[in-house]
Amino acid sequence: MSGAVELAPAEPVPGVRLRDTLRHGGWAICLLAVPLVVMEQLSREATNTLAPDIRDAFGISDALLVALAGFAGVALTLGGLPMAWLADRVRRKHLVVISASVGALSLVGAGLAQNTWQLFLAYALTGLAASYSNPVFGSLISDAYPVGGRGRVFSLQAMATPLGQAIGPVLAGAIAGVAGDGDQAWRWAYLALAAPYALLAVAAGVFLDEPERGRADRLGPSGRDAAPVGTITAFRRMMKVRTFLFMCLGIGVLGLALFTVPVQMSILLGDEYGFDAFTRGLIFSLAQIPVVAAMVVGGQRFDRTFRRRPERTVHVAGAAILAFGAFIVVGVWSQPIALLLVCYVLASVCAGVALVAVSPLVASVTPFVLRAQAFALLPVFTFLMGGFFGSVFAGVISGSYGPRLALTGAVAVSAFVAGYLFLRAGRHLVHDIAEAAGTSS
Repeated sequence: MSGAVELAPAEPVPGVRLRDTLRHGGWAICLLAVPLVVMEQLSREATNTLAPDIRDAFGISDALLVALAGFAGVALTLGGLPMAWLADRVRRKHLVVISASVGALSLVGAGLAQNTWQLFLAYALTGLAASYSNPVFGSLISDAYPVGGRGRVFSLQAMATPLGQAIGPVLAGAIAGVAGDGDQAWRWAYLALAAPYALLAVAAGVFLDEPERGRADRLGPSGRDAAPVGTITAFRRMMKVRTFLFMCLGIGVLGLALFTVPVQMSILLGDEYGFDAFTRGLIFSLAQIPVVAAMVVGGQRFDRTFRRRPERTVHVAGAAILAFGAFIVVGVWSQPIALLLVCYVLASVCAGVALVAVSPLVASVTPFVLRAQAFALLPVFTFLMGGFFGSVFAGVISGSYGPRLALTGAVAVSAFVAGYLFLRAGRHLVHDIAEAAGTSS
C-alpha cells in the first residue's frame, strides 16, 4: 500500500487544469483524436440507423446483416494487435494518416456495394481502418499528457464515441431522407461521410505531433530507450496484472451488450413502432446528448477521485455497468415509447460513465513499453467474449422471437457479469499502479 502513496509525486502537477494539460502535451493530438474517433463512430452509426433499409435493399435477414456488419468488429480486433506492434516501431502519425485514408475509401465502397460480398468487404475495411485507434491514440495520449490531467484527456477521447452516436444517426437519417424515398437512398449516407474522413486524414498528416515515448511518466534515458516488447511477451506480462485482466474480461463480456443494443434497438423502433430512418436517427442522436455531458463531468471527477482513492473509480464503473443492464431490461419491456426511451437514455449515461474510466485506468497499470499493445488487447477481449458471435446469436433470436427477447438475454447476462468483474478489479488497482510505476522507472 505504501507504494501507491509514492505515486503522487510522479504527477507533474497535482490537479493539473485541462488547459494546462493540453498545453503541456500539445493540442493537436486531442483535437485530431476526437474528430477521427467521431468519424469512426459515424460509419458504425450509419449502419445501425439504416439497418432496416440496408436489409430490405439486399433482401437479407436480420442475422445476416448483423453478421456482415459484425465483421467490422472482426477486422478491428484482428488489426489491433499488428497496429500495436507497428505503433511501438514506427511513427504513429503515419499509422493515423494511412488508417483514416482507408476509412474514407471503405465508406465509398459501402455506398457503392452491389451485392452482399462487396458490402462485407467494405465493412471489413471499415473495421480495419479503425483498428489503429485504441493502441495508437491510447499510447499517444499516455506519452504526451501529464498523469495528473490525463484522465480528462482520455475522457475527451471517450466522449467522441457518444458524440459520434449523437451526430451519426440523425446525420445518416437526414442524408438518406434528402436523397429520397427509394430503397437506395441509404447509399448517400456512406458516400457523404467519406469526404470529412478524407479531410481529417490530410489534417493528421499536416498537424499531428509525435511525442517522445514515455515522456509523461518522467522516465530516465534508459527507460525511454527500452526496446519494444513482442506481442506474446506483452500478452503474458499484462495477463499477470489483475486489474487489467479483470477489466479486459469485463469489457469482453460487456461487448455482447454494446454490440447488440444499437442494432436491435433500431430494429425494435423500426419494426414495432414504425419509425423511419430519420426518426430513429433523431432518437439515437438526442439520447447521446446527456451521455456527452456525463462523460465531461466524469473525466473531471475521475482525476479528482483517482488522486484520493483510485480503487473507487473502478467501483463506480462496475456499479454503472450494473445499472446499464437494469435500465435496458426494464425499458425494452415497457410498452409506452416514452418510458422505453427514458430507460434507454439512462442506460446510455451509465455506460458512458463506466467506459470513460477504462482508458486512464489501463494507462495507470501499464508500463509505457506495453501500452500500445495493452490498448490493442481490449477489443480482442470484446470480440472473443461476445462482441461478434454474441451479437450474431442475438440476431438469430431477434429473427425468431423479436428484438425485445434478444435485448433482454444479451444485456442482462453481459451487464451482470461485467459489473461483477469490474468490482473485482478494484481490489488490485492500488497494487498494480505501484507495480507499473516500479517497472517503468
